Amino acid sequence: MRHAAVMTVGTALSRVTGFLRLTAMTATIGVTVSELGSIYTVANLTPNIVYELILGGILTSVFVPVFVDRMQSRGSDDAHEVADRVMTLVLVVAVAVAALGALFAEQIIRLYLVSSDAPAREAQAQVELGVFFLRWFMPQIVFYGVGAVAIGLLQAHRRFAAPMFAPILNNLVVIGTFVAYAIVRGDRPPRVVGITGAEQTVLAVGTTLGVVAMTVALWPSLRSLGYRLHLRFDWRHEAVRHLVRLAAWVALYVAANQLAYVVVIVLNNRFEAGPQIYTTAFTVFQLPHAIFAVSIFTALLPGMSERWSTGHPEGVRALVSRGLRDTAVVTLPAAMGLLVLAEPITRLLFEHGAAVARDSLAIARTLQGFAVGLLFFSTFQLLTRTFYAMQDTRTPALVNLVAGAVNVGAALVYAGPLDLGLGGMALAHATSYVVGASLLLLLLRRRLGPIDGSRIARTAAKAAIGAVTSAAAAFGAIEAWEVPAEATVLVQAAHVGTAIAVGVLVFLITALILRVGEVDDLKQTFVRRSRG
Repeated sequence: MRHAAVMTVGTALSRVTGFLRLTAMTATIGVTVSELGSIYTVANLTPNIVYELILGGILTSVFVPVFVDRMQSRGSDDAHEVADRVMTLVLVVAVAVAALGALFAEQIIRLYLVSSDAPAREAQAQVELGVFFLRWFMPQIVFYGVGAVAIGLLQAHRRFAAPMFAPILNNLVVIGTFVAYAIVRGDRPPRVVGITGAEQTVLAVGTTLGVVAMTVALWPSLRSLGYRLHLRFDWRHEAVRHLVRLAAWVALYVAANQLAYVVVIVLNNRFEAGPQIYTTAFTVFQLPHAIFAVSIFTALLPGMSERWSTGHPEGVRALVSRGLRDTAVVTLPAAMGLLVLAEPITRLLFEHGAAVARDSLAIARTLQGFAVGLLFFSTFQLLTRTFYAMQDTRTPALVNLVAGAVNVGAALVYAGPLDLGLGGMALAHATSYVVGASLLLLLLRRRLGPIDGSRIARTAAKAAIGAVTSAAAAFGAIEAWEVPAEATVLVQAAHVGTAIAVGVLVFLITALILRVGEVDDLKQTFVRRSRG
């Protein structure tokens, strides 16, 4: 937990600028006013999905534990040589994948739009614009790959600041891109049919430059470690072979996850601006997870790896117990807060410029579906990383196959016969993580033995009571202060901020009364580390 404060601040700033990026996007290219937002979203998602499918989950999941083990057993020089080989392999694979993605861009875009019912002329314009965007976006894979290895190196050395702050630069560049697009577009409405070459070039080039800037920003921290990249094409090294063996199961894990996501995005195209609304709501949903939960278990991962590699499973159990309790304390009140404040939050963030009231309402309903599963989503991520720390990539892969199938099946039911719309698609996501987290917890208990189950349950129950109480208080604050739809952004921000502050205060008071010790532990950790 040593660097939790740095990670929390960095992640918070990253998410704040991420929201500003989304606000700039919806205000300039709209949501339901045209399909431009959805085409841009789908094309920009593709490099992320392809990268995660081929490299991303493998690098972030297995590289850190193996690298920590090499540093402890062989020293930093040997570990850096391994990093050279991995970096070289990543560059070769990423360049090849980016080239293939650009070559088959039209087929990829048509796959995403297969469920779209747009008229023929509009549909063809959507495909052409999507192909243009995708060919500019595919090189992002190379920079994502290099960045992932760099982040793994920095995390293994317990250098968390740069990985947490680099995305801020990406967000700022893309915000500038949307501003530039608005200037180039002028008074014309955002559109797919008739978009000018200058407009689409600004969006395509600026978005990719954001990823480039994010990766370049990591390099000074790497150099401060004494690391200098040397291309090494000897991939028969024992550590590289070990990584490949571990990566086989991680590849299955990521494939299940990303293929389920592709199916969901394709299904989303049945709804107006479906992909954009779904991904925007998911980004808001991830805020509490990214700020608090990710900071908690990212800080725990190196410690878990060290304890497991040195033969101390009881140390792993203790860290898992603390991670689960801390996760419950931060995600339960956050989930309840998202449920009751979804509408005012999305109105504040997304009801500007080309985005209208029905857009923010659709995002709010989808956000509420995601919020139901926040605790289980964060728990699933923590437990997955616990297995990776034990260098077991098989178990999470098999469990994720089940979770992915549940996600797709539930989406077909919730958004089909039950007619729950995009909210149902998000609720399917929540359902899949309820199943996945439950299975992983059962399997981890079999592996490690008891993990303070009763203590975790008591903490979760107390946190749930505090969450319900705080949500009621936040809702009361929203209802007590009536804010008209035409209110300024500052008034809306004060409205939402007051409700959140009331909810947080009530939760802390309730936690104090119920003696939720984890709240004090978290506070002491963040205060102590911010001073240090």
